[in-house]
Amino acid sequence: MKKLLVNLIYPLVVILVILFIWYLACMWINVDLILPSPAQAFIHLGEYLREKEFWVSLGWTYLRSIEGFLIAFGIALVCSVLAYAFAEVEKFMNPFMAIVRAIPTMAILLILIIVIHPSQTPLVVAGIVICPTLYQAFLSGFHQIDKKLIEMVNAYHVSKKDQIFKFYIPSMKPVILEHTATTFSLNIKLVIAAEALAQTRNSIGKLMQFAKINIEIEKLFALTIIAVILSLISEAAIHALKKVMCSYD
Repeated sequence: MKKLLVNLIYPLVVILVILFIWYLACMWINVDLILPSPAQAFIHLGEYLREKEFWVSLGWTYLRSIEGFLIAFGIALVCSVLAYAFAEVEKFMNPFMAIVRAIPTMAILLILIIVIHPSQTPLVVAGIVICPTLYQAFLSGFHQIDKKLIEMVNAYHVSKKDQIFKFYIPSMKPVILEHTATTFSLNIKLVIAAEALAQTRNSIGKLMQFAKINIEIEKLFALTIIAVILSLISEAAIHALKKVMCSYD
C-alpha cells in the first residue's frame, strides 16, 4: 500500500510542478496568443472530449500508431534474430540500420508525403524511424544472454522448439517489453507529427495543424495534453503487462 501511494504521489507532484511553472510563465508573458494559461487549455480539452470528431480522430491516430509500431516491431525482431543467428547477416544489417537511423526524420516525412498516400505516411514514417532502435535493442538483448546457459542447453540436446519457447523467449521477454514501452511513446509522437505535415484525414495531427493555422493556441495546447496523456497511458499499460508476464517466469 505504501509503495502504491509513493508511486502515485511522485507523478502527481511532478504534474503539479509542471502546471505551476506553466502558470508562472503564462503570467510573466501575459499574451494568450503565445502561451495560454493551463485553465484555458483544460477548458478546450473538455470541449474536445464532448466532440464526436475528436474521438474519431483520436481513434484513427492510435490505430495508425499501433499498426506502424507492429510493422517496425516485426521487421526489427526478424532482422535481429537473423543477425544473432548468422554473423554475415549482422555485418550487413548493422551499417544498414545505422544509415536508416541517420536519415533525418523530416527528410523521410517530406519524401513519403510526395510518394505515398497521406493516410499511409504516418504509420510508414513511424515504422522507418523506430525500426533501427528496436533492432539494436533486440540484438543487444540476444547478445546479453549468458553464453554458458546456451552451451548447457546445447549440451543436453534440447530441441529447437523447447529452446525457443522455454529459453530464448523467457530470456528476451523483459528486454522486448521494456523497449516496446519506450519506443511506442516515441511512435505516437512521430505519427502525430507525420499526420500534421501530411494533413492526414481523421487525425490528431490534422486537428493540431488546423489549430495552428487558425491561431487557436489554446486548442493546440489542449491537443498536446491529450497526446501526452495517450503516450503515458500506453507506456504505463505496457509496463504493467511486462510486470504481469515476467512474474510468471
